[in-house]
Amino acid sequence: MVLNVIDGSASRLAIFVIITILEALCLISYYLVVAVGPGSPTECPELCCLEPGPEVRPEPPEFLKSNTVMVKRDGGYRFCNKCRVWKPDRCHHCSSCEQCILRMDHHCPWFADCIGFKNHKFFVQFLIYTSFYTGLATLISGYCLYKIYYLQSVSLDKFSLHTMFVFVLGAVMWLCVSVFTLFTIYQLLINRTTLESYETQGYRSNGSSHEIGNIFDLGYKQNWCSIMGTTWVEWLLPIRASSEDGSGLTFRVNDSVYRKLQQETQLQERLSQEITNYRSLQKQINKSALPPS
Repeated sequence: MVLNVIDGSASRLAIFVIITILEALCLISYYLVVAVGPGSPTECPELCCLEPGPEVRPEPPEFLKSNTVMVKRDGGYRFCNKCRVWKPDRCHHCSSCEQCILRMDHHCPWFADCIGFKNHKFFVQFLIYTSFYTGLATLISGYCLYKIYYLQSVSLDKFSLHTMFVFVLGAVMWLCVSVFTLFTIYQLLINRTTLESYETQGYRSNGSSHEIGNIFDLGYKQNWCSIMGTTWVEWLLPIRASSEDGSGLTFRVNDSVYRKLQQETQLQERLSQEITNYRSLQKQINKSALPPS
């Protein structure tokens, strides 16, 4: 009934095709979020530690040592005692999924799954498709109500509560989903996950994301391409993206922030050496001041 209010068969056909395409894209992207999954370090044998007991733990693999910038509070490499795996940068353990997630963004109740490295692109696309779909439904149903009550070009006997219900539900969903979509895209453009926006990340040399900045921020364009792909086709369609960060185990870093981190590391090492030298000198002075026995 709502489409019948639209003037012109060509316009009605165009709107019908657009709605059908958006519905299909929403369903496909939803399916891919669940089917592909977020990705887990347990899928990488090099990161797994099968020996039982928290005290039995081999050294982390070399690629993790040379590429990791995030550390624990004590400066050690991050390890999950529940999954028994070494945790790469931006990896976190999800208590709901009961496993570690690569580049974990958040656990989403809409999908009963985590949003992580592998399915983040499809999640963003699902939000965008849904925003357009609910926005279009709101506009069409609103136009129908406008013709009924304001222009009075449509008789009231054609009106049904269905139209009002679609308008109200569509408007509420469009507002909520659009706000969340904008927030998600903003987070993507600055290369920061939802978890990272609420937590301060610890880097090597006791530096933190709050003190020296987001070390993974490569600029708007590179941040976008690292998740969504490098071509328009990858941006528009729910297909796998080609990315230089293809494994989710290592990530490129911001050179200026990394240099700042190195400077802090060198400064901390120099201060530690000076403190050690000072303590050694104090011991020598104290020994020389003691009376001979």
